[in-house]
Amino acid sequence: MGFILLGYLLLELGFRTAFCLSTGAPFFHPSGAIYNYYPELLPIEAAQISNADSTYDILLLSCSVLHKDWVDAVAEMNKCISVPKGFKCVKIYNASGVGHGSRDNIIKYGLLKNEKFDLIIYYDAINDSRLNNCPANVFKCDYSHYLWYDEINHIIAHNEMDYTIVPFFFEWIKIRIKCVFDKDAYIPKHFSMRPEWLDYGNDMKSLSCYKSNLQELIEMAHQRGTKFLYLTFAYNLPSNYSLQDFHNRTLDYAFCDHSRETEIWGKPQNVSRFIDSVNANSKNWVAPFKNAACFDLSARFPKSGTYFADVCHFSPKGMHEFAVITCSKLDSLPEINSAN
Repeated sequence: MGFILLGYLLLELGFRTAFCLSTGAPFFHPSGAIYNYYPELLPIEAAQISNADSTYDILLLSCSVLHKDWVDAVAEMNKCISVPKGFKCVKIYNASGVGHGSRDNIIKYGLLKNEKFDLIIYYDAINDSRLNNCPANVFKCDYSHYLWYDEINHIIAHNEMDYTIVPFFFEWIKIRIKCVFDKDAYIPKHFSMRPEWLDYGNDMKSLSCYKSNLQELIEMAHQRGTKFLYLTFAYNLPSNYSLQDFHNRTLDYAFCDHSRETEIWGKPQNVSRFIDSVNANSKNWVAPFKNAACFDLSARFPKSGTYFADVCHFSPKGMHEFAVITCSKLDSLPEINSAN
């Protein structure tokens, strides 16, 4: 028995050291590796947020469209937001991430379990379309057919890893082996695609997953006494769009450094169809929840290239318009503003 315990201890020390050195996670808190994927959560977790005080705390959950390194969504919203009645000030926290979708947002909100917000503003749709670009037998509703999510899913599934990392590490090794030897296990990393798999994107396999993630997230917010505002997703895909014209920058877009071709999400017609389906169904998905409201921002948003840097990312003018429209909607929703 003593030799078995000694052997396990050596495995524990070796695996823990290897994992922490490779990921930068704390030796006594290897589960902290999750923040390599979601560093935007660290300052939010340190804020000690409460929905029982005089500050109206808002959490933004979105993709790169509202990411702090791409646009200053918080600054633009602060210019036009009104302080709700009964509160002294508004504080906006931005948990948006580049490439993030509905699966990321539900995981991030789960990690923020100790933070009690007054309101969540949710704006996301396009990145879930990318998960469709694979055969049906490869697709998984937990999105583990994308290496990013397979890694994250394993970290959050192993609650014991701070106490013993051995069970987790064996699973981690399996992921590494699968990544190297099973070429059909994963869709490619962000900004690259498998051309022979693009036609599979016409099958909107991730639509039901998006719905499930969204509704679970709203229910989590309800359990924490938090209101939820869902915004439909605005985008602009010109009728004359082509990849060549995008690269030549001859399309009606306000091009900038973070402009991205639509093809990083899939075939343009498949990306457009997925977003349209999400937008068309979202009101019914949100309707059953008393703590949630759905606002059709897409219908209100100008479909002009001066507002967009590409199919979905805003120009400075577009970011200002998003802030104005969104904040004006908050002013007209007393049932949400009176969440406290």
